[in-house]
Amino acid sequence: MKKIIAGLAILSTGYGIAVFIPPDRIPLFKNLDLSLLKARPKDVVEDLIEKTTEEENFEEGVSPKIHKDEELQDIQSRLDENPTYLREIDLFQIPGLAADFSLRVGLPLPEAAAKKLIEELPAAEPAYGARFQTATGAARVIVLYGQLENRDQAELLRNSLQERLSERLEVVYLPECVSAGDTDDDGFYCAEVPSKSAETNPSPNI
Repeated sequence: MKKIIAGLAILSTGYGIAVFIPPDRIPLFKNLDLSLLKARPKDVVEDLIEKTTEEENFEEGVSPKIHKDEELQDIQSRLDENPTYLREIDLFQIPGLAADFSLRVGLPLPEAAAKKLIEELPAAEPAYGARFQTATGAARVIVLYGQLENRDQAELLRNSLQERLSERLEVVYLPECVSAGDTDDDGFYCAEVPSKSAETNPSPNI
């Protein structure tokens, strides 16, 4: 009981001091920035962080705008390196256009991982590996499974196969470079086509 009474007395004393003597008048707290203890809205905090980052970049001689422009140019240059590679938009078309359907299996993968996944898929439907370029310009391979005439068939195949696979299956259009194209030396579709000069002027037999 004595401890409780002593605690209440100390608490009351501290509260009374805080009411009658503001912290900024106490010599110990005079140089402290007490505004840091006040709650601030989220947008205000984000603005302060952004402003601080910009100031640090300015001191280091780095302009945020220049940094972003260089990053975008770097991505665009990587995209331009492989113009025949598939991109996300190539897997989706305007409804009503005649095209076969397929299942995209999982995420874009490196070549070795894509080949391994193709080998693990059931042999009931054809499996394809197609050259693919991500939004950041990274060259990968996507695995497509099946060549179906309509979306209903593709959805039935997806529903029957999804339980047996850990990879997510997504119904997509089968790109023309897969359905009517050839594979490259590594067995992947949608790679760079040979130059016209190489086709029209084959190397002479020796």
